[in-house]
Amino acid sequence: MALPESGSSRNEKKRRLEEIEISTGNLSPNIDSWAKFLVIEAADNLPIKLNPFAVSKAVSGICGEVKNVTRLRSGSLLVECALRQQSLNLLSISTFANIEVAVSEHRTLNSCRGIVRDRARCLSDMSEEEIATELADQAVTAVKRFTFKKDGVITNTNTYLMTFARTTLPQSIKAGYFHIGVDVYVPNPLRCYKCQRFGHGSKSCRNSVVCHRCGANHESTDCETDLKCANCTGPHVASSKSCPVWQIESQIMKLKCERNIPYLDAKKLLKDQSTTPSTISYSAAVSRPVATSSISCQTDLTWVKSEQPVATIPNSTISKPIPAISQSTSGSQTEIQSETQSQPSGKQPANLGKKEKKKLSKKQPPIVPSPSEVTLHNSFGPLDMEVTLSSQDRRRSSSSSHSRERSPIEPP
Repeated sequence: MALPESGSSRNEKKRRLEEIEISTGNLSPNIDSWAKFLVIEAADNLPIKLNPFAVSKAVSGICGEVKNVTRLRSGSLLVECALRQQSLNLLSISTFANIEVAVSEHRTLNSCRGIVRDRARCLSDMSEEEIATELADQAVTAVKRFTFKKDGVITNTNTYLMTFARTTLPQSIKAGYFHIGVDVYVPNPLRCYKCQRFGHGSKSCRNSVVCHRCGANHESTDCETDLKCANCTGPHVASSKSCPVWQIESQIMKLKCERNIPYLDAKKLLKDQSTTPSTISYSAAVSRPVATSSISCQTDLTWVKSEQPVATIPNSTISKPIPAISQSTSGSQTEIQSETQSQPSGKQPANLGKKEKKKLSKKQPPIVPSPSEVTLHNSFGPLDMEVTLSSQDRRRSSSSSHSRERSPIEPP
C-alpha cells in the first residue's frame, strides 16, 4: 500500500514541473499568467441545466477539486481553478456531463490593468507595440499611452495604461535597468446605455429603455426636453460627473479595484462605512447639537457639611501669600506654616534631610502673624489640665536660659 504524498513533496514536484516547462518554452517565466477563471458554455448557447451534484462530479472527474464553481446569469458555469494543470484540462474538453460545451477564458477576470508613470522618460521614444513586446515576459499584453489635446494639437504624456495577464497587479515593472512602480487603475463607473443605471452593461440589461437626457421612457435620439437625470432627478444628463449617484459609484469602483473584490461586495462595504460615525465630515460633526449637563464645582459652601461659619479671605489679600493659619484658643495656640509662604532668596533643595531642614529653619527669622491671617474659631473650650515639665525639659530650659544670660567676651 503506497503512502500518501506530503504537502512539501507535492510542492517540490510542482516546482520541478514548472521549471521544466519554462526551460522548454511552454510556460512564461511569470507563473501567475495562466488563466484561472474559465467559462463553460453550451454549444447551442442554451443554459446548462445540471444540478450542483452533477456539476461537482463532472468537474472533479476532469481536473480534480477546484476552488469554486459559480452559475452565471446566462446559464453558463464560471470555474475558478487552483492549479495550472486544471485550467489546461478544462480547456481541452468538448463534452461536459454528456453535453457539448465550449470552454474559454473569462474576458476580464484573468487580467488586470495598472497605471505606469514614466517620470524618468525612459519609454518616451518607444511606441506602444514596442513596449508591449519588450515587457511580454512580465505578463504585459497591451499598452495604451495617455494623450491630451490642447489648441487642436494632440500631445503624448508619460503615463501608460498597461494590461497584465494575471489576476493580481505587480508592484513594479523592470524596463531594462529601471524599476517603475505600478498603481491601481480605477476606471469610470459602468453605466448601462439602455436604462441609465450603474453596475451593469446594456448587453445584460432587462429593463426598459430610458432617455439619458430627460429620464423618460423613450430613445435618447432627437430629444429636446429639459435636462433631468434618470438617477437623481437633477438638472443634468445621466452621464454627468456632478451627479451624486455617479460620485458614489466612483467610490465603489475605487474600493473594488484597490481591494480586488466584486462589485456587490464593494457596494456593501461602502454602505457599511457610511453608517459608521467615523466617516462623518467635520462640518456635519460641528453642526450636530451637543448634549450639555450642569456640573457644580466645590466651593466654600458646598463641601462644608458642618453648621460652623466659614471665614472667607478678602479679595485684597488673595494676591498676597498667606504666611500662617493660626487657631486661637484660651488654652493653646498652634501655628501651621502655609505652603504658599514666600521662601528666602536662597531656595532650599528638595533632597535635603530632616536635620539639614531644621538647621535652615533655625536660621530663618521667626514668622510674625500678619493681620491678613485666617482665623478659625473653635467652639470647644480649653482643657482644664496642668502641664508639668520633666527633669530633662527643665535641664534644657535652664541651660538655654543660662546661655542667653551670658555676657559677651571682652577683649584682653
